Amino acid sequence: MWRLYMAALAFVGVAFIVMVIVILVLVVTQDSPRVVILFYLEVAALVVSFLLSFWASKQKDRELAAGYTTSSRGYPNLEQVDPSTGLIVRAAGEPLLSRQVQRDRVLAYKATRAVSRES
Repeated sequence: MWRLYMAALAFVGVAFIVMVIVILVLVVTQDSPRVVILFYLEVAALVVSFLLSFWASKQKDRELAAGYTTSSRGYPNLEQVDPSTGLIVRAAGEPLLSRQVQRDRVLAYKATRAVSRES
């Protein structure tokens, strides 16, 4: 879920950069064909950002309805699940984890799985 929000934020950043370029091109060259192409890029980046935000919102609603979250920044009353492994890295009610602690728990789980496969 949060990866989708970050991707949407990246597209907003791209849209902002394209907007600045559009303004500069228009002011400096007054070349409208280039501005039209950049305008379409701006619109496309904003549409992609909107769609990613909408998708992330739906994913967040599904997670909360199921009683867990993949967010490391909030919802301390829910279990935190690692999105790549499905491992519960923080129990409900436990304090929020730092990124390093979360990674350590996932790596410890993966190491345990590797050892059990060897046996």
